[in-house]
Amino acid sequence: MSNINFVFFHTGDITYPQLLVKTINKFNPGSRIYFLTGEENDSIDGVYKTIRFSFDKNNLMEARLKGFESLQLMEPAIYIDTDVLVVKKIPIELFQDHDIFLCSRSFGKNTLFNPKHLEKYNIEEYKNKTKGEVYPFIACFTYCKNFLFWKDCLSILNKLDKKFHFWYGDQECLRIINNLNTYDIGYLEESLVCTLPEFSKPGDNCYSVHFRGTRKKLISKAAQFILSDKYLY
Repeated sequence: MSNINFVFFHTGDITYPQLLVKTINKFNPGSRIYFLTGEENDSIDGVYKTIRFSFDKNNLMEARLKGFESLQLMEPAIYIDTDVLVVKKIPIELFQDHDIFLCSRSFGKNTLFNPKHLEKYNIEEYKNKTKGEVYPFIACFTYCKNFLFWKDCLSILNKLDKKFHFWYGDQECLRIINNLNTYDIGYLEESLVCTLPEFSKPGDNCYSVHFRGTRKKLISKAAQFILSDKYLY
């Protein structure tokens, strides 16, 4: 198998996921891209299949894991965020040693986690802990041999406080399931597989760039450059 499946969940404006799809198709042509979304959402050009399902928009983490599980994909895939751009070919050989690969946090590990980051909820149980302690794995880029990993993650989420169904639930589940040691899990550094734009430059070794948070304002200009003939990789 030379091509890799890609899976993403998204609801709302499709500007960013459309750019993601264009970069996947440029560097991993022939890959099957699965788009999970709601019944009313716009379609995205260039995906292999769009899967529409019902979910609670107030609980996006629950919706995301529900989508990954309900796809029931029995083939290997990269489950990726939609504020990401692929910047070079992602080889299947990168994932040959383990059934699951988690994206290990590379940046800001020693920064204190803000328990009041969300206006809607406080997460006081993580007060005075670092981001590396609370969420050592980032859910922007996860490789899975099949969907059963996500089935177990959804089961874990359903037992957690409802605030994690709204936000942070995916990262909660990744940390918990990793600690259970029930899967053959490997680790890939964020700096390698899904780096931040301030640490990225053409010609380096990273495979994708994550424009999370306020960095989203940079994604359109970056995509224009990455998709142009001037881009060297």
